[in-house]
This record gives sequence, C-alpha cells and structure tokens, in this order.
Amino acid sequence: MESVVNRFLVVVGSEQGLNTAGEMIPISVPSDKDIGWKASEDYLSNDTAKYQELLFEDVTELESMQVTLHTPLLCVWAMVGAVGPGDFDVRRFIGRGCYSIVYEVVKTSGSDSSSRYALKRFFLENGSSVKCVLRERHILERLALESFQSPFLPMLFYGIWYNYSASFILREGSGCDLYDLLCQVGYLSEANARFYLSEIICGLEHLHSLNIVHLDIKPENILFYKDGHVFVSDLDRSFDLSSGKKPTLDDFTGTPLFMAPEIARGEKIDVRSDIWSLGALVAEMVAGPIRSDAEDTAKDFQRARTGSYTIRGLKSFSKPLQSFFAACLQRAYTQRPYLKDLKKLRFLKFVDWQKVITLSLQPPYTNSDLHHRLAKEDRGKITSTDQRVLLGAFSPTKPVHFKSHQKKKNPDTQTPHDRNNNEADVLCEALVQEGYTLETLDEEFKSFNFVHPCLDNMFKADDGLRQLSLIDGQKGDEPVRAKSLMPDAVENVKKVAPSSPVRHRRPRKRGISVGD
Repeated sequence: MESVVNRFLVVVGSEQGLNTAGEMIPISVPSDKDIGWKASEDYLSNDTAKYQELLFEDVTELESMQVTLHTPLLCVWAMVGAVGPGDFDVRRFIGRGCYSIVYEVVKTSGSDSSSRYALKRFFLENGSSVKCVLRERHILERLALESFQSPFLPMLFYGIWYNYSASFILREGSGCDLYDLLCQVGYLSEANARFYLSEIICGLEHLHSLNIVHLDIKPENILFYKDGHVFVSDLDRSFDLSSGKKPTLDDFTGTPLFMAPEIARGEKIDVRSDIWSLGALVAEMVAGPIRSDAEDTAKDFQRARTGSYTIRGLKSFSKPLQSFFAACLQRAYTQRPYLKDLKKLRFLKFVDWQKVITLSLQPPYTNSDLHHRLAKEDRGKITSTDQRVLLGAFSPTKPVHFKSHQKKKNPDTQTPHDRNNNEADVLCEALVQEGYTLETLDEEFKSFNFVHPCLDNMFKADDGLRQLSLIDGQKGDEPVRAKSLMPDAVENVKKVAPSSPVRHRRPRKRGISVGD
C-alpha cells in the first residue's frame, strides 16, 4: 500500500547546517498527495520556539519544480517516506487504555524494515478523545525534534492518520509495566524502588525542562525495556505550559489515585503536580496504594481533592524515605520541591545520576522476571494473537471484544438511519452530537502524519551523547541499542527483600485515566 502522505520537515536550528538561506530544493510528488512544510524558528536552541504549518493545497503546481525557501535554513531534514498500514505487520495485542489499543508491529518496508515498534491506535469516541490524541501528538513531536532525546521517555517514529483513525508508531518496550511487576512481587525494597524512581526522575527532568507536566504518573505508565530499564509513557494527559494557553477543565486530567489535589480541584497545573504523583508511586512500590479502591469515580475524585492518603507501615521505613514522602505529598503544591531539589533529599542524595542517565546500572529485575497481566475485563476473552483483535489495528471500528455490553447487544442503536455506513463506522453518535464531521476531523488531523528525523538519511546527530540516546526500533530478538551505551563495567543493583511490614498487598485494579 502506498504512503498516506509525503512531507518535508524543515527545522531551523542554531547550528551550522546543511543549507543556506534561499537554497533551491527540488520537489517531486504524486499529484494526489499533499505536501506540508513545517518551519520552526531556532527550534534546536529554544524550547519555547514557535512554529508554523504551511500546506500547499494544489500539489500539481509543485510537481517536479524548484521551490525557493525564504526562511534561513540552518538544518534541514527531508521527510519523504511517510507510512501507512501496508508498511506494518501487526504481531500481537499488548494492552489498552481509555481511548487506545496498543499492538506490537514489525516494519515491512524501508530502511528500518524488520524493526519492531509499538503501535498505539486511538479510537475517536468523543471530543475528549480527539483532544487527547492531538495533545499527545504535539508533545511527542516536541520531544522528537529536540537535540537530546531521553531514553526514559517515549519516542515517536511515525504518526499515521488513516481511514479517519490516528496511530502512533512508538519505541517498543517489553510489553510489561511497573504494575505487572508489583502484582508479581508484591512490594519492592527501598533500594529497588530508588532504582526505578531514579530512571523515572530522569525522564521527568527532560519533560519539565520543556515546561511539560506529565499529569498521569502511575505504575501502568512506567514501561519496561527488555533489559529491565524503564521509561515513562502515555503523554495523552500531559500539558504543555509553554503553549501559553490557559488550562481548561478538560486539561485537569489523570488517575485519581495518583492525582495531585490542585489537579483534582481544577485549580492549577504546575510541574510540582508530578511530584505528588511520584510520592504516591513510590508509596505503592514499597507499601501498596495510598488509598483503597473507591466505590465509584466521584468518590475517587472527592478523596483526590482533599489529598487524603495513608502509607501503611510508614514508621517502619527509613527516615530518608519518610522525609521523601513528607516532601512529595504536601497538599499545597507550592510546598513541594522541584525535581532538582527532590534529588538533594537524603533518599536520593547518593544516587550516581551519571550512571543512571547512561543506563550504567543493571536493573534488579529482568525481562524473565516479568509477566504482563491483562486487565481483569480482558482475561479469558482473548489471546494476544487473536486475529479478530489484531485487525483492529487499522480498521475503522474497535474490535468487538472491547466494546461495551450495550454496543455489542444493540449495534443498530449506534447507526442512525440518516447516515451512511462508512460515516457511521467513523463518527460515533457522541462525535456527531459535538459537531464533528468527516471534514472537520480531516481538518483537525491534517498535520498528524509524521516521520522521525532519525529515519531520514540526512539525519546528523549534533554530538555523541545524542547519537547514543537514540534508542531505535528493535530488529529480530535483540534490541538495536548502541552497545557503547552500556559500559564494560555495569554495576548491578541486586534484588533486596522489601522492608514493608504488611504481609498482604492492598489490591487494586488497573487504573484508568479520567477527567476529560
């Protein structure tokens, strides 16, 4: 299948680049394709850079012609090879979120043929889902165009708008997350919890340096690589403070159990909102959830608004860890430390951050210790390779296994008689009621398609650290990560028995992000 769209990305940076101002660049494209130019002023050196989208509607005028770029070009990446469903083989179902399903896929064409990725397929079920997709797309692109790309954050390789559905092709993990590990082992020792916390902090540091607040830090969003290291995922709830936009109620989202009080109350979004979530996350690692499951979402939010919590066996933990909890779980966000100050607390004071950022510490748990735990509602229904589920990767509608009981029982109620079948497959009733049409969706997602610059032959890393930090897709059975990223002498972080005095872990089901 041919590509969905051909695009060129023009990044204007602070380095001496590949072209000079006004250089003529040839373009040759099929007449039925759009060409987009995205220009970003001083993007590589200014994280608050503004950028504009220039779309050429009449591509016939651009065929085989020379186009003069009047923007001073210092660094240029040509992105000709946008992709479509035919470029991927869908291998297995990994998991799902509020509006998305995640699959493992293998690229079947291009220079990265045989590379494995994670495909995050979104289903546009209402206006909130549209906002979530576009919110994450914006932030993932910002990360992709940064000069340094953290191994502790997701990497967007491709963005695909196809058949009125949106998909991300992302860096693949092992298929397991921190929630899976905690379900298996119960609790972590303070030392092992500190290992994972350190890697999570490194990811958040990069986000916060860009004025991005994650807003949904929880075990389910901490994914494992196959070698046992972790990275922070799921940016669909994140908020970009540098956008200059005033947050609306739709922006105060997340998972109530880990949500800072000011977020639950819809008062303020601040990078220190993530500090509260870190405190709740570490508490769950060593002692279990800070609150038991509520009867319903309304009560969950009510407790989140007050900031109530309990850390079982708190006095049995070390004084440094107790102080860490006291610092993170301040109900007033102004009383919480920023990450740079959090790292100075006694619990983290002696962490060798250089070894953390270069992945020089051997994780306490490896891939062989992990087993993915499906959500309760999915267990027994499906297998990870069920073809009916795999077809949902690019089909217009969600696999029937993941639809509500009402939808499966009464499918006719979802298709009004005055709408044709094609439109009804794409536009659910909630979208129609909110004023969406096929045309407005196309307009909203006209700039969605994306190819990461590292996949282009013209890509040039600006320094060795950046080159090492680009963790590519995985080929075959082994990751294609640069071997030099792991030094010869790797310090092992051993598994240590947990210090929690609680015999049985307080159970909870997988947390679902809410609030939109």
